[in-house]
Amino acid sequence: MTEQERKDTQKAMAYDLSWIFRREPGKTYTPEELDKILFTYITGVQQ
Repeated sequence: MTEQERKDTQKAMAYDLSWIFRREPGKTYTPEELDKILFTYITGVQQ
């Protein structure tokens, strides 16, 4: 993977996570909920 591809991947991930968290404005998340969301996102991306 080139440096540009790595940067593009990071930007895409940030956009995806931003979209996930903006779906429910005002919602707060526990550390456990954040962990589950991030784990689900990461394992889904790897498939």
